[in-house]
Amino acid sequence: MDAAVDPALFVNYIPLNALRPESQQNLARKSTLVEAKAGEYLFRIGDAAEAAMFLVAGEVQLEDATGKGLAVVRAGEPSSFHRIAHQSPRKVSARCLRETRYLAVDASLLDVMLTWDQSGRFEVGELTSGGKNDGDWMTKLLQMRVFQLVPPSNLQAMFMRMQEMRADPGQVVVRQGEPGDFFYVIMEGRCIVTREAPNQKPMRLAELDSGSCFGEESLIADAERNATVTMLTRGRLMRLSKQDFRTLLNDPIARKTAFEEAQKLVAAGKARWLDVRLPSEYQRAHLPDSINIPLYMLRMKLAQLDPAMTYIAVCDTGRRSSVAVFVLSEKGFEAYSLENGLPAKN
Repeated sequence: MDAAVDPALFVNYIPLNALRPESQQNLARKSTLVEAKAGEYLFRIGDAAEAAMFLVAGEVQLEDATGKGLAVVRAGEPSSFHRIAHQSPRKVSARCLRETRYLAVDASLLDVMLTWDQSGRFEVGELTSGGKNDGDWMTKLLQMRVFQLVPPSNLQAMFMRMQEMRADPGQVVVRQGEPGDFFYVIMEGRCIVTREAPNQKPMRLAELDSGSCFGEESLIADAERNATVTMLTRGRLMRLSKQDFRTLLNDPIARKTAFEEAQKLVAAGKARWLDVRLPSEYQRAHLPDSINIPLYMLRMKLAQLDPAMTYIAVCDTGRRSSVAVFVLSEKGFEAYSLENGLPAKN
């Protein structure tokens, strides 16, 4: 059974006790206390270390691939005040010797907050406007992989430059066909995303709620908005100008790879081609063994993709594929854009 976490618990654990109070409060909201039975494995060799685990009660044995015991971590002893075998992927397995209770902390979020705090420049109070959900909103953003790829100094500048916007139910925030000017983050409320086509009813693409982002496609591609976003409820948004978005957020995480390197990854089974052009473009010519999900359908079709696979997004010029990489990174996928687009012979 999982339980809520009081940040006061962090006082005994390293490096949690080195975080500033504001960071501890935000991290505690994204942490859990978990009960485990004797004989249960907390993790096994090769698992990704998505959570940093700290022993609160009980005993855990660290084991090698054969099941041989390497060490025992007991609650209350010095070794229990540190993360349990936190390397990723895990180098050992951890098995409970008796009923155990441990603190599970989002490992990526912990790493980001440690970086920010130790930089000596980040102050939560400087970035929030005093709303009760502000800290939780920033924490949600920091949990997204796309924001974890951005240097802390850029994130700080981004938060400082964001402008607050309040919206009413039914209000159109961005309209299809208009030029892109801002990147948006939802602090409170819900939106609906729709796309219009000639002589057809608007297609419902998605619903977005607190912590979600939108508007990046037209800013990256330097194109008109490809969908309309309308408020379903009263809301509070933060927006970042086109130039600030490009400089502070998109440029630092633009991930491109050359065709030859991408071919090697695909041939080795470590990556797959993801063609984000229209079906008509794809049918005319495409890379062997590629899959086709048009960019405007990507968010709706993410469930078709394997989260353990790396994707090489491709299009004619690299513009649409760059947008796809941002969308995939935001959702936790490992993705790259094919530099300079598809080779001429394709």
